[in-house]
Amino acid sequence: MAVEALLSLFSDVERPHVILTTGKGGVGKTTFSILLGALLADAGNKVLVASLDQAMHLEEYLKLRSRNKVERVDGNLYAVQVDISDEVKRLGKSYSILLSQLMPGLKVINVDSVVDMIKHAPGFEEEAYLRELSRLYDDKGYDFVVIDTPPTGLTFRILSLPRLYRFWIDRLIAIRERIVSLRYVIARTAGIERELDDPVLRKLEEQRETFERLLSSMTSPGRTTAAVVATPEPLPVYEALKTIEFMSEVGINVKIVVANRVLPASLAEVLGVRRVQEDSLSKLLSAKCPGPCVKLVIPQVDKAPHTLEAVKSLASSVKTV
Repeated sequence: MAVEALLSLFSDVERPHVILTTGKGGVGKTTFSILLGALLADAGNKVLVASLDQAMHLEEYLKLRSRNKVERVDGNLYAVQVDISDEVKRLGKSYSILLSQLMPGLKVINVDSVVDMIKHAPGFEEEAYLRELSRLYDDKGYDFVVIDTPPTGLTFRILSLPRLYRFWIDRLIAIRERIVSLRYVIARTAGIERELDDPVLRKLEEQRETFERLLSSMTSPGRTTAAVVATPEPLPVYEALKTIEFMSEVGINVKIVVANRVLPASLAEVLGVRRVQEDSLSKLLSAKCPGPCVKLVIPQVDKAPHTLEAVKSLASSVKTV
């Protein structure tokens, strides 16, 4: 019944549909991403599970042979473990070239030194993640893309960037338009023919279109769903509630709330955590989603599910609330 309720959320969505699995590190985001991906694949969809989490659990659980390369795991299920370090290097080199063009004096500094300086700049890592996220959104080869996101704080910063970038690009375009118009007026006054076309303005407008497209996809219920995962403990639940609040603020649709690794009441009593677990579960499962959502409880199992088969076996024990 729980599986049917979960899959029913995706019966009438646009393809490809992106599912962002979020939560505190260590709560089972990767496990749930694999489980959801496997269920969707078994239902006849072509599914990619992509991990942006640098803990690299997806690589371990699915026995992936290499990073940054999509591999077929089972039937319609595909997976990729993203290693952001490659994108960091590419992005650093592209920015160092741009800076060298803008400031020729930097050429006296070794390019590797410039790259090293840039990659430690505030927000640089988030920019690299955003580029990977954008690529996943643009991939039309799948019905569903399930993204195992980095831990909560980093994910918040990544998902905030498109709106922030659009804000600044709009203002840069306004400034550049005034500069281009002024140059045109000066040229005409001097009797010089000058085209209004400006390569810098074109580039800014292209970037605005890119971020506008990504933001539109992220905030469209038809294109994006968020799944929030937590274990029944105070800090993970606190982060989960903050995540639901944040997603609502940025317009991302939370449709799934998961309480993972829930202990049987008798065992929780023996371990002295029954009250903490009950209070945490109550807070998590009473959380208000922006719209209709499915709330799932996944029990603690004897052995951590570190294989595809073990993860898929969890489906029979998942319950809805």
